[in-house]
Amino acid sequence: MAKLIIKKIQMKKYFYCIFCFCIVWNVHLSGNVRKDELRERIYLQTDKQLYLAGELVLIKLFTVGQEQIPLVLSKIAYVELAGDSIAQIQIMIGMTGGTGFGQMQLPADLPSGYYRLIAYTQFMRNEGPEVFFEKNIAVLNTFLPGYRPEEKEATAEHLTSPPALLPSASPSGFAGEGAGAISLQTDKEIYTKRTRGQLILNGLPENVHTLSVSVTGKDLIPATESAPSLFQKNLLRQSSGFTNEFLPEYEGHIVTGKIIDNQTEKPVNDEISVISGISFPGEAGIRFFSGQKNGTSDVRFFTSGISGTKEIVTVVYFQDEKYRIEIQSPYTSHFTSKQMPPLHIDSAYYEQLLDRSVALQTFRYFTEDPSASQNITESFFNTQPTFSYPLDDYTRFTTMGDIFIEFIDGARFRRNAAGKREISVLIQEGIDQYTYGTMPVVLLDGVPVNDHDVIYNYDPLTVEKINIYYGPVILGGTRFDGIVELITYRKLYQDLKLNKSTQIFPYHGPQVPYRLDSPGYLDEKNRQTWMPDSRHTLLWNPDVRPDGKTSIQLPFDTSTLTGEFQATVEGLTKDGQFIFATVVFKVE
Repeated sequence: MAKLIIKKIQMKKYFYCIFCFCIVWNVHLSGNVRKDELRERIYLQTDKQLYLAGELVLIKLFTVGQEQIPLVLSKIAYVELAGDSIAQIQIMIGMTGGTGFGQMQLPADLPSGYYRLIAYTQFMRNEGPEVFFEKNIAVLNTFLPGYRPEEKEATAEHLTSPPALLPSASPSGFAGEGAGAISLQTDKEIYTKRTRGQLILNGLPENVHTLSVSVTGKDLIPATESAPSLFQKNLLRQSSGFTNEFLPEYEGHIVTGKIIDNQTEKPVNDEISVISGISFPGEAGIRFFSGQKNGTSDVRFFTSGISGTKEIVTVVYFQDEKYRIEIQSPYTSHFTSKQMPPLHIDSAYYEQLLDRSVALQTFRYFTEDPSASQNITESFFNTQPTFSYPLDDYTRFTTMGDIFIEFIDGARFRRNAAGKREISVLIQEGIDQYTYGTMPVVLLDGVPVNDHDVIYNYDPLTVEKINIYYGPVILGGTRFDGIVELITYRKLYQDLKLNKSTQIFPYHGPQVPYRLDSPGYLDEKNRQTWMPDSRHTLLWNPDVRPDGKTSIQLPFDTSTLTGEFQATVEGLTKDGQFIFATVVFKVE
């Protein structure tokens, strides 16, 4: 069974490398992007246009290729918020089937103004930033001095016809120019607070690929470009060339790093042979990935099944602390400078924005932060251990050496030529043929330990379980002589001493998808609750699934905020037709 799993991992990596090579070779033959070559483009939707500092930007993404046809290629999308040219917020969003959704937390100290929301994949970086998706959003900071909107006389025009892209209140809306002809209606024109409403979508195509719906307070400023226009503009973006520097992240996030010489503190320039690895500490099993060199100092780690990680651990094996791995940013970070327009908001909306600001602070007080990082959700190495030893089932010894001698089968400590202790693990070389190998992966709470003296001297009373995996095992294309996994009670690798070949970094991986909760006001008991409900975004469903139906209804619940609200539908059909519709209603 172990050999079969190893072969499957090897074949999976082999076919992945062939797949990536074919994609890059196809695009790179002439050095220019031809019309018939594979290109990837991305579209980004947000729940609204104007945000307060401290709010969440809710994001939906999907990718397309030639002829606007949905493209399932990249598993990771990158979104950056920039002012003039430098990114201020950066997030990764996981993609499934060419679609993904997440959230961006705006800092409470973010100054008021327009910002650039830029989205791309690593594969798109081969063409350059000119093909990245970009849209403007506005941010108003009510926490900083001078936030009060522009002082103007509050005329009747200001109060009844605010500057906005959408029409005045109406129970129905239709698709704009360049989008599929669907209609969007509400079951009422006017709702009361804490009430259940219904969105009615008619004329949906039967071949919907992806569809999302948002219901938010009506934007007080016009969108700089309509959604259909942004979609078409994104597809028309062209580049003058193509590099093969960035592989498509077809399986998951590709972590990149540099091999650093610990004496010179500079990247190595020699063609050295290095075995490296990264791990993600946590409770979901083994998540260790070996590196593949790409040039003299560059190394790549092909990961999968990780999200919301807080720490990443790097290690260089068998080099006596000569080298270490430093993780590189996966983001572009700097963009061509662009002059942003000034943000002007009519003073007639001062009270409305003040109510929204109070609502934001109330929401943050009564709810957990939905943008907080989550733990990894999937174990990379799913093989069951050859032997598992819950130490509470055995006689407790005070030294790790005694534990391995007395009851650990197939793994032992020995001294090498330099006099240092190292762990060796049994390797099956044939039928009933075993030998001990000296190149195992040793993990303590998911942290790779290169110096096995550290394990020998570690307090065994803090260890709950020891798992032994006989070798050989293949991790990320590298052969190791088995795995020794130690799991402590607290699972926090406490008191673990690391040498210079091992580094721990904070690292934010792809986000766990976020869904906006709704209180559900069909129940009268819920309507009478004391819990405050001052949501500005009433509905955010980035993954509506009509399942071939041409008409569907979606419920939403109003909050205690009053005024005009707008519902927006955006999506894509399987044959590349953009779907878009809006409708406006009131809450009194």
